[in-house]
Amino acid sequence: MISLMGLTRSPQGGRCLQSVNKIILTLVLSCASAIAYRAGGSGHFPRQARIIGVPALSMALLAYLTGQIGLWLALAYFLSFGAMAGAISAYWGLDEKKWGYWAHGLGLSLAMAHYAFVTGHWVGFAIRTIVLTVGITLWSQFTKWDVLEEMGRGFLITASIPLLLL
Repeated sequence: MISLMGLTRSPQGGRCLQSVNKIILTLVLSCASAIAYRAGGSGHFPRQARIIGVPALSMALLAYLTGQIGLWLALAYFLSFGAMAGAISAYWGLDEKKWGYWAHGLGLSLAMAHYAFVTGHWVGFAIRTIVLTVGITLWSQFTKWDVLEEMGRGFLITASIPLLLL
């Protein structure tokens, strides 16, 4: 048994250390997603930082967490990437304060339906849909500073990706 910063690593494969690595990567990519989301909406950077950056970081995290690739899974990643990019760039034509945040969160959640269809992770998809839709709605409703609001949305999008694996 090897101890590293209080974490034990057994000879059976070091699952604890692997889990910590996944958590750290999730946090790092979620922070990068927060920055990309805000940068693309700030007016100081191209909008593509948000439209392409957030889905790319989310799909990269999902691919790493699953550790699998195949034709159908690659197609699901590609379609989910496109749907998420569309959902991020869509203006739902709704009163932003009343329904727009809810529609934005729901659209981003439903973008991962391709992945759920290919993998059968419908429970995780349903849980993420609820968590992300409610999370974005509440965060946007009660956060008054626009920089923090947008960064929070970007963070939630990627940070909720692990829920898909349930």
